Amino acid sequence: MSKISQIIDKNRFLLLFLTLFIAIFVAFFIWIKIGIKIESMDFNRFKISQLYIKLDNKITLKAKNINILPDNNEQNSSKSTLELIHYMKWIDMLFNKIELTNISIGDQKSYFIYTDNKFNFDNNDIYINANLARQNRNLNLSINQINLKDFNTTFSGYLELNFYDEIHKFRGKFNSYELQGDINLNIDNDILSYEVANVTAPTIKQFIDALANAINLNSEIKNWIYGYIVATDYRLEIFKGKFNLNSSDLSISELYGKASANAPIVKFHPNVAAATASSVTVTFKNSNLIFDIKDAAYENAKANVGLSINNLDSNPNLILDINTTSLYNESINNILKAYDINIPILQNSGTLNSNICLNIDLSDIKVRADGEFILNNSTIDIAGANFNSNHAKIILKDDKITIKDGHIKNDIFDANFSAFIDTSEQNAKFDSKFNSIIIPDLIDIKNLDDNITLDFKDDAIIKSKILGYDINLSQPITINIPSIIPLKPYSKLINDLNLTKADIKITTNDFKNITARVNDANFNLPIISKKDGNYTDDNFTIEISDIITIKSHSGIINSTIIDDEINIFLDSAKINIESNSIKGDFDKNIKFIANNSVLNVVDINRTVKFVHFSGSKNKDELKFDGEFDGGYISITEGKDILKAKGNGISATTVNDILDLNTFSEGIFGLKVIGKNSKNFKADLELKDTYLKDYKIYNQLLAFLDSIPSLLIFKVPDFNNKGFSVQDGIIRLQRIDDNLTIHAIDIKGANADIVGSGGINLSTNDIDITLELKLLKDASTIIDKIPLVNHILLGKDRSISTVITISGTIDKLDIKTQVITDVLTTPFSIIKNTLTLPFVIFD
Repeated sequence: MSKISQIIDKNRFLLLFLTLFIAIFVAFFIWIKIGIKIESMDFNRFKISQLYIKLDNKITLKAKNINILPDNNEQNSSKSTLELIHYMKWIDMLFNKIELTNISIGDQKSYFIYTDNKFNFDNNDIYINANLARQNRNLNLSINQINLKDFNTTFSGYLELNFYDEIHKFRGKFNSYELQGDINLNIDNDILSYEVANVTAPTIKQFIDALANAINLNSEIKNWIYGYIVATDYRLEIFKGKFNLNSSDLSISELYGKASANAPIVKFHPNVAAATASSVTVTFKNSNLIFDIKDAAYENAKANVGLSINNLDSNPNLILDINTTSLYNESINNILKAYDINIPILQNSGTLNSNICLNIDLSDIKVRADGEFILNNSTIDIAGANFNSNHAKIILKDDKITIKDGHIKNDIFDANFSAFIDTSEQNAKFDSKFNSIIIPDLIDIKNLDDNITLDFKDDAIIKSKILGYDINLSQPITINIPSIIPLKPYSKLINDLNLTKADIKITTNDFKNITARVNDANFNLPIISKKDGNYTDDNFTIEISDIITIKSHSGIINSTIIDDEINIFLDSAKINIESNSIKGDFDKNIKFIANNSVLNVVDINRTVKFVHFSGSKNKDELKFDGEFDGGYISITEGKDILKAKGNGISATTVNDILDLNTFSEGIFGLKVIGKNSKNFKADLELKDTYLKDYKIYNQLLAFLDSIPSLLIFKVPDFNNKGFSVQDGIIRLQRIDDNLTIHAIDIKGANADIVGSGGINLSTNDIDITLELKLLKDASTIIDKIPLVNHILLGKDRSISTVITISGTIDKLDIKTQVITDVLTTPFSIIKNTLTLPFVIFD
């Protein structure tokens, strides 16, 4: 007994605990069998009111209000969800009914009702309606509805919970915004595998908007999934992946998806036009989103477009590949401009093979670009100016452009070049070989190497290192040539004008219609000067289109050029020409008009002042009409024809033309007809003038003075002013170097001179016979004249003497006619004079 007592004594506390536990359990069991009602329970972290617990064969649990303070420590919601699934295995085993009608966790309100193997759960985020059925170790749930409220998504299907193997499966369908399809979920050792398939939708806009908000999707990625690409009839073939419920790791690298859509509209950037395609297939694999765009077209041009978004799990970037044979026009350039890549080149016609790749960092929208463009037989636009190009290879690398094997030309130049363009600095350098630079009648350059720079920060400006010009390609295009010195070796016009200084500014929109302003021009024109002084500086305006117009600011010279015709207008000018240049061939037809100007034939030293003259010169014919001192002269010279006619010509003009000092006062007329200046017939008409200061005339006077019997001829007709002529005509003919004077018929106040003869212009040999007729009353002087060398003639009883002039012009031999010819010669001279036609032509 003592041992038993000792054992009991040692274990009395254990026995007391067991007795108490049994008593409490029995009491609790009896209590819950009867039913426990508690109005309020207040614990540290939660409160319960109107709690009711009753045990039949299973527990009935009810509570009106449950207030739970939220845990300040963030808890993994995925882990909590997994634990909740584990707790569900006890629901149908322990509980017959659960009614928790008002559960508050912070601001979150919810309720949970379970009865007859059906349960409903509802809170701000989710609603669940399901039926439970146990099958061996598995708990199966028939999901009538699971509604994810924030995401507007509902699920229905069958959930199989295997708590023994910890493998849970869900097979069902979902409906989210515009989407509906099949969904399969598997949970194996804290890993959720999911698969979505057979999804169709007319649009995915609302779904993508909600998804982006729910998972904080990068805005650019979101826009490329939906926004930049919009289509119809979306179909998701499959989308699957895994999710670690313990660590909330989305495992993006294991995601795989494939979807397609019809008639997509693709905007490469919000600021550019959209591309179109027949369909697009999107594949998500290895953290990359790959777009397969079929039958793409951009701005009505076909293109192969490759698009992918890579590295979604780390540093996402977008790759855009465009391959096309369409023109490199404004539409393609706008894509680059949208990403701050400015290429100042456009293609308006021709052929092109192009490949452009944009690599866009979606975290900071930093763009890298690679491209290659090969163009042939094209019309291109460089910063607004149009050019033609036979070929060029353009290589784009980020913001740098390299042009190889380039060719460019327009109406002015033709060049081969290579270039480097920095689009970030907005400048370019060209190593150019100009095959030609031609501005008609101004510049002619062949095979010139030059270094050209292009700055297009604001206006596009081209500068030449060798020729020193700069071109602003903004409209209108302006060309500034601050100095003509570099151009002198290539400009015949500059050299012909002896242009030593000028500032030239050229404006044009198309290099076809050009305006040039030549300022501060300094020159020495060999063919023109001011009438009363030097003409060495002026300003000019030149308009070049179908018509070329040149205007001097002084008004001295203006000109127009129409096709192959040049019109020249002169005012108060002196024109220096050579006689041979007048007869030379001209590439262009020339028409000229001059007012108050002087014509100077340099090689024969002839100068004539004109009030006005005009005319034309072409390859076959020269026409000239001039007015001076109230008179005029008209000249036509062509192939095998020479005509000249003048009237009212002053003595000064005749002396100027003939380079003589023969005539004083009076007016003259001229008629010429022939083949050329060495074969013609001519009449020179004289009126109210004086013959003087001519070598033959002076020697004739000396001869008359030496003969006492001829002192009678010292009458007023021979005085200090010369021989007075009332009327007269000199009729002559030239054949090569032989000048024949057919008749001289000069009527003076008291004496007449008639005669004929000839001069050899090459040898200066002269042979002229003159008859001097004294018209005074013979009775007063007859006894003073020896009859040996003189005769009485005619009914007026005038006295005449015959004089022969021979030798050369420089050494004349003058004498009276010999006795044997005295009876016949005068009659022959007069007869020849009177029987010649008075007018050679009208």
